[in-house]
Amino acid sequence: MNFSISFYATGVVILIGLLIGRVVCGYLCPFGLFQELLFKIPTKKFTLPRGANYAKYVVLIVFVLIMPIAVTNYAGIGAPAFCEYICPAGTLEAGIPMLITHPEFRAVLGKLFALKIAVLLIVIVGSVCVERFFCRVLCPLGAIYGLLNSRSFFRLQFDETKCVNCGRCRSTCPMAVDPTKCGNSIECIRCKKCAAQCPKQAIDFNFSPK
Repeated sequence: MNFSISFYATGVVILIGLLIGRVVCGYLCPFGLFQELLFKIPTKKFTLPRGANYAKYVVLIVFVLIMPIAVTNYAGIGAPAFCEYICPAGTLEAGIPMLITHPEFRAVLGKLFALKIAVLLIVIVGSVCVERFFCRVLCPLGAIYGLLNSRSFFRLQFDETKCVNCGRCRSTCPMAVDPTKCGNSIECIRCKKCAAQCPKQAIDFNFSPK
């Protein structure tokens, strides 16, 4: 309550980002699994328009950095604006189960919860049509880890002498990254799907001291 920033939380996030980058998005995030299952639903698929990936940085700046500082309660504590107004993962994994198990909470539902449900529905539809929609467009934690991707110890290694330009790595990437040009892109979630598809083993992931 006496400090304007949580150094513990910030330090832990930066430490994880510097160690493994967006491996968190590729292997640890339960909402990432939910999106992957949704994308398997057979329907017409779409590609995101150019620049849509940067929307999550707007969300990070506005809802994670600015609003908690600008909007505080009587004790001077900032509200977790992203969790309060947007986060579909919280709605799906906490809000809805809470309502199912605690019927008394249903009587106090209002416009805010309706907004959260609307956001969740948009993300669900988006995830059915666009692979990893929430990760690519809205997730502020993914945005933070993405900024640390190029400096993380766990890295993509590309051997251009082995590459035959077959394009399999590009076509299989759920984040629309070209590993041959920007393997340690801010969008790469280290899922290793590109390495698994490479017929010449030109792509590898490992810890590098550089």
